[in-house]
Amino acid sequence: MLGLAIHTSSPALGLAISNFTDETRHQTWAWGRDLSAHLHPTLLEFVQPHTWGDLSFLAVARGPGGFTGTRIGVVTARTLAQQLNIPLFGISSLAAAAQWTLDHSPELSPPPAIAVELKAQRDMRFTAIYQPSPTGLKPLQPEQVVTPAAWAQTLAHWPGPLLPVPLGDDLAKTAPQVLALAYQAWQQGERPPWTQVLPYYGQHPVDP
Repeated sequence: MLGLAIHTSSPALGLAISNFTDETRHQTWAWGRDLSAHLHPTLLEFVQPHTWGDLSFLAVARGPGGFTGTRIGVVTARTLAQQLNIPLFGISSLAAAAQWTLDHSPELSPPPAIAVELKAQRDMRFTAIYQPSPTGLKPLQPEQVVTPAAWAQTLAHWPGPLLPVPLGDDLAKTAPQVLALAYQAWQQGERPPWTQVLPYYGQHPVDP
C-alpha cells in the first residue's frame, strides 16, 4: 500500500507520500510561476526510492485555488493515474485545509463544524462548512462562491458551534491531509477512476 498526493492549488507545490504504517513524507516547494517546469522532475525525485509501479492510488487537490496551478496538478494526476491504471481521488482544497485545522488543534474536543474561507477573484470568497466525523469530513455546506457579506451572514446565523478558518496562500502544506482524506475514502471501498476527477475553479478566469 502506497499513496501519493499532489497539491498545486496555491503558489507552492505540496507533495505527500505514505504507506500508512511506518513511512510518511511530505514537502513543499515555492515554485510559483515556475511550477510547470519543476513539477515533473520534482515528482520523480520525491517518489524515490519507490517506483511508479509501487503506487496503489493517487490523490490530488482539485481546487478551489489558482486556476493555472490547479489545472496543472489535476492534469498531471489524471495522466499518471491513467498510465498506471490506479484510482485517483480528487480532494477539495477547502476540505484538506479543514482537516489540517483539526489535525493541529487537539484542544477542539468535541470538534465543531469547520467553516473555511478562501479569497477568490473579484472580491468574492470560496467557502465550505465541514462537520468532522469518525469516517471523515461531512460537508454541511458544499463549496460555493459567495460575497463576503453573504458569508458573514451564514456564519452569524449558523445553528451550532462553528470554527471560522480564513485561509491564506499556504495551502500546499495541506498535502498530507489531501492524502489522508483520500486514504479514508480508500478504506471505505472507494476506487474512483481518473476520468471522474475534474478541477474545481468556482469562477471563470476572466470577467464575462
